[in-house]
Amino acid sequence: MRVLWFSINPSLFTPHTDGHNGGGWIASLEQIVRTEQNIQLGIAFEFSDNHFHYDKDGVTYYPIRCNKSSWIKRRLDNSDEKKKATYYLKIIKDFKPDLIQIFGSENDFGIICQYTQIPVVIHMQGCIPPYHNALFPVGVNSFDFIFHRGLSLHRRMIGIRSEPAFHKRAEQEIRTIQSCHYFMGRTEWDKNLINLFNPNATYFHCEEALRDSFINNGKQWTLQESDKVRIISVISNPWYKGVDLILKTAQLLKRFTDLDFEWQVYGVQNIRFYEHKYKIKAVNVNVKTMGTASKEELVDALCSATCYVHPSYIDNSPNSLCEAQLLGLPVLATHVGGISSLIRDGETGILFPANAPYTLAALIKRTNADKELVLQLSCKARQQAIERHNPNAIRTRLLEIYKQILGQK
Repeated sequence: MRVLWFSINPSLFTPHTDGHNGGGWIASLEQIVRTEQNIQLGIAFEFSDNHFHYDKDGVTYYPIRCNKSSWIKRRLDNSDEKKKATYYLKIIKDFKPDLIQIFGSENDFGIICQYTQIPVVIHMQGCIPPYHNALFPVGVNSFDFIFHRGLSLHRRMIGIRSEPAFHKRAEQEIRTIQSCHYFMGRTEWDKNLINLFNPNATYFHCEEALRDSFINNGKQWTLQESDKVRIISVISNPWYKGVDLILKTAQLLKRFTDLDFEWQVYGVQNIRFYEHKYKIKAVNVNVKTMGTASKEELVDALCSATCYVHPSYIDNSPNSLCEAQLLGLPVLATHVGGISSLIRDGETGILFPANAPYTLAALIKRTNADKELVLQLSCKARQQAIERHNPNAIRTRLLEIYKQILGQK
């Protein structure tokens, strides 16, 4: 069976490129698929390289050259559809796949559905229409990117153009979903979205592969015997990821509790925009930005933390949350998007409303005082995550889906 993937991520073509916090669930899935002898894999991905393809470790890689200078245009404009489709079809013609798998309905690759008769399955990641609805934190709009300090010119321009750009991308994604017959996902949220936009589509449930360093590292979270409360969050740069909630909650913890705490935020380095906007200095409320970390550094940081907080305004199934659960870390997360498919409230984690700093501050105080609760959350979350992200189960399920799509038995 010849399967061709289209992905923004270069996967294992560049295994030593860290990306975001060591990046790469797609690379983890590739590692799993490589063990299946019945699959010949090809991967097309955005990468600054002029070669048409490489054969490496039994996989055919197709770098799709992308210009850094045109990053804003590519992300915010999404133009030249036919030109892109022509190049994608050239790759398809060369590899001759039985099936095509596209990672993310929000990416340009989804236009392939309109240009080929080969079965295409889209593996859901996020989904721009609901992300567009939750684009900015409460109290933020496009004008803030003009008048508030703390942003580079590049980030300022992206902020100013975010609203119209996300609207355009949202409409494009809806058209992509409506043009495809097969989808893979892992949450009730993404399943419901597919049913909303394309009720005639076939949806397959398939869990997400996680990085091996979180599965087979021999490390596990244990309750720390220390008065120091170490809160950890792993997020990225988009406005809707909840930096504002972290600052607001930390301010409340400083004001209303006697907790000796530090809040480490991985994945972002510069949060000056939020500091200026909300008039909260990170250093004054014990928030420390850690930037991007290696996989090993992140595992160690998570295992030495007191709890994990996921503050996003919208998300599907954030890998950072799943990785924290896999290590057994007690998790507090916003009740948004697909997160309720990952957490059973009060059993495998604690859910709280988006933009609820008072609730979150109270929950952090409560969990710090209730050791029995956090140990229960830790144990059940780890058990659930080990089962959910089992590589062998994922490989078996993926092969079942491929065969079902191709009508094989």
